[in-house]
Amino acid sequence: MPLDLTGLSKTYAKDGSGFRLFPLDLTIEKGEFFCLLGPSGCGKTTVLRLIGGFETPTSGTITLNQENITHLPPNKRNLHTVFQRYALFPHLSIFENVAFSLRLKKVAKAEIEERVVQALRLVQIEDLRDRRTDQISGGQSQRVALARALVDRPEVLLLDEPLSALDPELRIKMREELKALCKKVGLTFVMVTHDQEEALQLSDRMAVMRDGQCLQVGTPKAIYEDPIDPFVARFIGQVNEITGDLIGDGPETYALQSALGTFKIKKNGHPLSKSINLILRPEKMRLLRQRSQLQENLIEGSICDLTYLGSRTEYSVKVKDKTFKVFEQELERLKKRKLNVGDNIYLTWRTEDAILLNHPNS
Repeated sequence: MPLDLTGLSKTYAKDGSGFRLFPLDLTIEKGEFFCLLGPSGCGKTTVLRLIGGFETPTSGTITLNQENITHLPPNKRNLHTVFQRYALFPHLSIFENVAFSLRLKKVAKAEIEERVVQALRLVQIEDLRDRRTDQISGGQSQRVALARALVDRPEVLLLDEPLSALDPELRIKMREELKALCKKVGLTFVMVTHDQEEALQLSDRMAVMRDGQCLQVGTPKAIYEDPIDPFVARFIGQVNEITGDLIGDGPETYALQSALGTFKIKKNGHPLSKSINLILRPEKMRLLRQRSQLQENLIEGSICDLTYLGSRTEYSVKVKDKTFKVFEQELERLKKRKLNVGDNIYLTWRTEDAILLNHPNS
């Protein structure tokens, strides 16, 4: 059964001057890996703390398996939280850190042994059971924290930026292991992160938040390719923007008039105002070495910077007073004439790759 948040809100000052989490409605399905994504101070950790019982909501309800847990203390909810700081006991062995909650509950010794070993095996640190926490690495400490959470057999695992303290290479490895662990144990994972790449890689679905509000909920693909808000589009990845006015309305396409030219745009079913933002992802744009008469959407510019990143090259292209970011995959680049800073080029894109959003001031 799902975890349901209904009209959940939190205000930290009685006069309304403090941070406010606006009423939130959210359903997280059983076995789902769900990410709360947004910049610092957007309210994502507040949501996690409300679910975990570490904060009391101003209004709204939290239900798990149709049971209202809104006002239950943390130890009475079938949830477990892995905090950013793992809060391990330095004077205890790895085994005893994981067994700690079971000993408090006076679980039988044989069952403790079985459950702790099972949890350590799940996170692949069974051989570290007798070490102390000051004898293991950061990645191993993270696994101990996960094992300590899993040993209680919760229905929902709450993760508060659990990978932020790890170095980049280990963080990537732990992302893969977290995703695999979620599928293996069948628990619901709810994770807070400000890292867009992390959310895209891990999530079955995600919620993008800003200033105490949930702006959009969906799969990573839906949010990346069809954002409904300019902030979501910019936050979830790099974008190029062209602002203009709709001047034509054909059966399948619009015409957009802008300072950079007039462009053809495919309709996407969303109602649009006259003034819109045309948003293009860097990997959706193409660099042409010479002008093409076949391209409907074409902008002339010049290379002002380029960065080689192994699998791709990132170009900065100056077009009048704007700079566009364009990614070209290495296999594609090798087939074409080499570009250097100062070279004149043309930018183009397919009409269906443009994201159309109403201009904020329209």
